[in-house]
Amino acid sequence: MNTRTLSTLLQYGLASDLAEKANSVGLTVTKARSLSQKDMVSKFGLSEAEAKTLSHCVRREPIDEQIVQLLLERSNFVCCVCKGQKGLSYIIHHIVKYEKTQDNTYNNLIVLCPVDHDLAHQGGLTLRLTEPQLRATKTKWEKQVEVANAQRAAQLIDVKDDAIDYVNVKRIEELCVRLFKKIPQTTLTASLRRASILGAGGSFDQKYVQTHLSGGRYLFDYITHQETEHYKQLMQKIATVTNFIDLDETANAGHSALKASEGHYAFFIGGVCAKGPDLPITASTPTILLHYSRKHLRIEWILDPIFMMSMSAITRIGGKNRYIIYCLVRTVDLQADKVTLVRASPLLIAQPNKWVNKTPAIAYERQYAEYIDDDFSDDDADDAQPGGAGDAERRLSQLANYR
Repeated sequence: MNTRTLSTLLQYGLASDLAEKANSVGLTVTKARSLSQKDMVSKFGLSEAEAKTLSHCVRREPIDEQIVQLLLERSNFVCCVCKGQKGLSYIIHHIVKYEKTQDNTYNNLIVLCPVDHDLAHQGGLTLRLTEPQLRATKTKWEKQVEVANAQRAAQLIDVKDDAIDYVNVKRIEELCVRLFKKIPQTTLTASLRRASILGAGGSFDQKYVQTHLSGGRYLFDYITHQETEHYKQLMQKIATVTNFIDLDETANAGHSALKASEGHYAFFIGGVCAKGPDLPITASTPTILLHYSRKHLRIEWILDPIFMMSMSAITRIGGKNRYIIYCLVRTVDLQADKVTLVRASPLLIAQPNKWVNKTPAIAYERQYAEYIDDDFSDDDADDAQPGGAGDAERRLSQLANYR
């Protein structure tokens, strides 16, 4: 089968099963334009209805290939109306008829199965799928697909390999021992042992790295040996026996659902903020408060800056970033201001490969800037005042056990 020809046929609004059939008998767009419908039937084995449809479609302007791919990916290659219940074949349908506008833009297109495609074209008002219904259905289904894909990727620890910014090596190793009675082997274990980065039992030798490898600005200040990939693989092994709940979805279900998540492992995907550490990072460097906030919800993670994995990570952590954070939910408390405060211990923080797009929360950014200024000021004057930086230190001290 010629995948290029198949892709091209789909750009002309052909149903996927008919496109596959035409492709399998050697019918290209160019051939279909030059042949009569009678020849398509007699020489290529199409039915009269199939020949008529193919002849009609290839005379249109093609939909852009990237738009086709985006439509299919965002619908999971199934009908937005029936979600594949009426069949797995699909058609890219024009919400406003092509004959009226020749509009091949993304917003005028939807993925439908042949059955729902027929309903969309019916002239009557009883069973017909209307334009508003199609647009609403497309939006709703694409959002469901987006959430499901992000959750699936999260459970698979599908993160950007070059943007794993924080690895709580001690907590990951402890969890491995609890789950597997040992630290499992990865594809990097042998090479990390040869470099003396891992000890005989597979645990991270922080003292050796600090003494013999680190350049001094931060612990991993050297040409690394793919430590982040090693711990990503350990997390993937953990994920085979541990269900990471979606903390954002749980929060949408309300305080009671969040309260029930205490003691469970979770992931969170979203825009978070922190105040980055100063260099060099040493054992005395203050912990980092990573923070997310929206109406009636605040989530806090306390990071040990020793385990920031690169200079890029240290730079990124000092602003607002979209991260996926794997963590253990420690406490969930309802505050006096009716805000639910979630405190969690992070295991691994990275940039996700899949996420759910959200409207930027401008008010949240402003609120968090004030929050940081109030609680985490480095001003010398505050250090000398009761209730100044000392309050911030006490707050961090209270949160230290959530690392």
